[in-house]
Amino acid sequence: MLRAMAAMLIAGGVGSVAARPADRDADVPLYGPSFPVGDLKFTIPSKWRIEMVESPARGGQWRVPPLHGEGEGGEVVVFYFGPGIGGTAKENIEEWIGTMFNAEGNPAAAEVKHHVTGGLKISQVVLFGTYNQVVSLPGVPPETKANYGLLGAVIENPQGNIYWRFTGPEALITANLPLFNKVIDSVLPGRG
Repeated sequence: MLRAMAAMLIAGGVGSVAARPADRDADVPLYGPSFPVGDLKFTIPSKWRIEMVESPARGGQWRVPPLHGEGEGGEVVVFYFGPGIGGTAKENIEEWIGTMFNAEGNPAAAEVKHHVTGGLKISQVVLFGTYNQVVSLPGVPPETKANYGLLGAVIENPQGNIYWRFTGPEALITANLPLFNKVIDSVLPGRG
């Protein structure tokens, strides 16, 4: 049931995939500071807590609080590599799909949607299952997390694609999907 709701929420309902941004989850308010990534800026929810970035490829990193103040929270990371680096939307979505598995050990079912906001093409994916969190240290195996979710978005930008990844427990991801959509659709040009 949660997966079906998440799939419908990312598309803004059962209707058209290319729904206008104002129609996508219009009942969810987005309040918070502006955050620059590359030559674009986004509104970040006040409840997300900024963290120190672990790598120069990370344009930002936030901790999302657990539901009802209990349990495990989530992590949002935005990646920016610059023009021509980082791969296409399709390549990144395929890579994200490769990190999430169903109970049989096969790649989890993915909901992939595309729309345009502010003249920028945005590709998004929603995944639920067992997450194989890859650790970037050689020889360190992935850490598996059951009943997890991943929201991914790629903003195709002439100055370099911007990649958003939100991971956490399935219930947290489902509850935050409308807000994540608002963050992605808050994209504006410039750093000002």
